[in-house]
Amino acid sequence: MPQRRNFIQSAAAICAFPALARAQGRADGYPTKTVTIIVPFAAGQSGDVLARILSEPLSKAWGKTLVVDNKVGAGGTIGSQFVAKAAPDGYTLLLGSSGPMAIAPNLIKNAGYDPRKDFTPIMNVAGVAQALVVPANSKYRTVQDLVADARARPGQLSYGSGGNGSTQHLTMEMLKQRAGISMVHVPYKGTTPAYTDLLGGQLQTLFDSAPGVVPFLQGDRVRVLAVSTARRMPSWPDVPTMAESGFPDFDVLGWLGIVAPRGLDPAIQKKLNDDLKVALASESVKATLARLGIISVGSSSEEFGRYIDSELTKFADVIKKGGITVE
Repeated sequence: MPQRRNFIQSAAAICAFPALARAQGRADGYPTKTVTIIVPFAAGQSGDVLARILSEPLSKAWGKTLVVDNKVGAGGTIGSQFVAKAAPDGYTLLLGSSGPMAIAPNLIKNAGYDPRKDFTPIMNVAGVAQALVVPANSKYRTVQDLVADARARPGQLSYGSGGNGSTQHLTMEMLKQRAGISMVHVPYKGTTPAYTDLLGGQLQTLFDSAPGVVPFLQGDRVRVLAVSTARRMPSWPDVPTMAESGFPDFDVLGWLGIVAPRGLDPAIQKKLNDDLKVALASESVKATLARLGIISVGSSSEEFGRYIDSELTKFADVIKKGGITVE
């Protein structure tokens, strides 16, 4: 019997070799043609910038072109739907972000995809801190200054965002809920008109991504009161975090990650993660991300899957408590 058992085990192992070889072969040969990465936002936004930064080292490593394709609209859900329905062969990827992957599914009754079920996580590539800004001539010097005035004048202060249900909107909603304050939300179609009103005195404050703030900060037109991340940003070492400003456990990172359609071969999933790690380790990529205020993350695929799940839960709670809806 022991000999028969050993024979069966050996035969099973031999039969498994071709399958393992085919899986490894697919990974070793990948990619054999152009890879497209769908960015569900307009050119120039953080996700688009990151995709284009990564396209050069990845194309060079693969010897194949990586095309960045902007499929915009509906808060990033159009591009996300497109990738969810694409073939799981590794040639159509999505530059996912917290907006369409963690916020929109909680706000839109039928977003057309389920981030937990319809995608294969590859890597949480990078993150973008949200910065709480006021005009440079504002009387507010700290977060507590702003909160104290909002408490003294409930419903009289206004803040802007890039749209109802945007990351900027929900980050401010988190502050309102934790501080117990009431402020008027003024949504815009993008942050450019919001800055116009902020600098013109029609708004008192807003949250925006660090890269979005940089041009206004360099021009000495705004002041950053705090950043939303758990730790201070290396590029802004003198700017406190929201936690340091009196709100423990306040941690919002506008993440940017790569996912593929559900059913991607695990060998290709691993190769993509490995190749992205090499690209992020490039000195030129590290320097560019630091200059733009983008924080390198570089997670494993398994970590990213768990993170997407936790982000969906976190924003679901904020949306429910705030009674936030979209038309």
